[in-house]
Amino acid sequence: MPNFNYIALSTNGRKTKGVLSASSEIQLAMQLQKKSMTLISAKVVNVKTVETSPKTNSFFTFQKPIDSDDLVVFFRQLSTMVGAGVQLVDSLDILQDQCEKPMFQKVVASLRSDLKKGENFSEALSKHTAVFSTLAISMVKAAEIGGNLAGILDQLATYVEDKDKIDKKIKAAISYPKFISIFFALVVSAVIFGLVPKFQDIFASFGAELPGPTLVIIAISNFAKKNILIEISLIIALIFGFKFLKKNPQGRRFLDKIVFQIPVFGAMIKKSIIARFSKTLGTLTKNNVPLVDSLGLAAETSNNVIIIETVDMVKDGISGGLSLGKSMMQHALFPVMMVKMITVGEESGSLELMLEKVAEFYDRQFNATIDSISTIIEPILMIGLGILALVVVIALYLPIFQMTGAIHG
Repeated sequence: MPNFNYIALSTNGRKTKGVLSASSEIQLAMQLQKKSMTLISAKVVNVKTVETSPKTNSFFTFQKPIDSDDLVVFFRQLSTMVGAGVQLVDSLDILQDQCEKPMFQKVVASLRSDLKKGENFSEALSKHTAVFSTLAISMVKAAEIGGNLAGILDQLATYVEDKDKIDKKIKAAISYPKFISIFFALVVSAVIFGLVPKFQDIFASFGAELPGPTLVIIAISNFAKKNILIEISLIIALIFGFKFLKKNPQGRRFLDKIVFQIPVFGAMIKKSIIARFSKTLGTLTKNNVPLVDSLGLAAETSNNVIIIETVDMVKDGISGGLSLGKSMMQHALFPVMMVKMITVGEESGSLELMLEKVAEFYDRQFNATIDSISTIIEPILMIGLGILALVVVIALYLPIFQMTGAIHG
C-alpha cells in the first residue's frame, strides 16, 4: 500500500500537511473526511506518476457539439464526487474517461491539465467560454472564495437543466406554427405556380366568361410567375437583412425591443426571461456573489439587449444608494408584483428566497401560457388552411359549375 504526502483543509480553514498510507487517493480522501478534513492535493512518495494524454480517435468522425445534457451530467457527477471527498483533479480524470463526445473529452482533459499546473478551477473554466457560461465561471469563483464547491456545482446542474427545459418549451411552442407556416407557403406556391395555370389553359380553351374570384386568383398567379426572380431576390434580401440586423448593435436593439410586442408570444417570452433572470439572480446572491455583479450576469442570461440596458440602469441606481427594489421600480420593464416581492425580500432579509418565489411564479405563468398557446393555435391554423382550400376550390371550380349548368340548360 503506497504512502501519500497530502495537503488537507481542516474545518477551521487551516491547511494541514502529512503522510498517510492508502490504496488510492480516493481512499485517502475518505480517511481524511472521517477526520473532518478535505483533501486538497496528494502525491505518492517515491513513485513516478505517468501523465496520460486524452484519448483521441484516429478515424475521421463528425463530432457532436456539447449540449445542455452534457453539462448537466458533468456538473452533477462532479458535484457528487467532490462532495464525497474525491480530489477535484481525480474527479475530472474519471469524468474524462466517461465522456462519450471527443470534443467534451478534450475540454475535460484541458481542465484537468490546468488544475495540475496549479490554476484555479474558475481560471481553467474561463478558457472554455464557448462551453461554460460566464455565470458558471462566476459561481465556481464564488465557491473557491467561500467554499461549498459541491453544493454550487449541484446548483449549476439544476440551473442548466431548468434553463434547457424553458428553451425546449419555447422551441416546441414555436415549431408547430413554423411547420404549418412552411406547409401553408408550399401549398400556396403549388396552387399559384402549378394548379392555377393548368385551369387557366382549360378555361381559355372554352372561351367562357370567368367569375370575379377566378379572375383574381389567375391575376395573382400571372403576377407571381412574371416576377419570380424579384420574389426570390426579395426573400434572399429579407434573410440577409435579418442577419445583418442581428449583428448590428442598433438592429439587434430594434429586434429585441419588438420581440416583447409580438401578440401572445411576446408576453410568453417576457415571462420566461423574467423567470430565468430571477432564478439566476437568486442563485448568485445565495452564493455570495456581489449584487451588482449578480445583476450583470443575470441580465446576460436573457440574451436581450433591452433587458441588459435596463439592468445596467438598475445597477447605476444601486451604486447611487438605492435599494434593488426602489431602483427596479423606476423601470416599467419589470412587473409590479416582481418589484414588490423583491422589496419585501430586501426589507425582511430574505431576498434570495423571494427571488426564488418570483422565479417559480413566472415559471408557472410561462407554462400556463405555453399550454394555452398549444391548445388554441392548432385549431386556428387548421381553420386558416381550411379557408384557403375553400377559396381555391370555389375560385377554380365555380367556372366549371357555371359551364356545366349552361350546357344542361
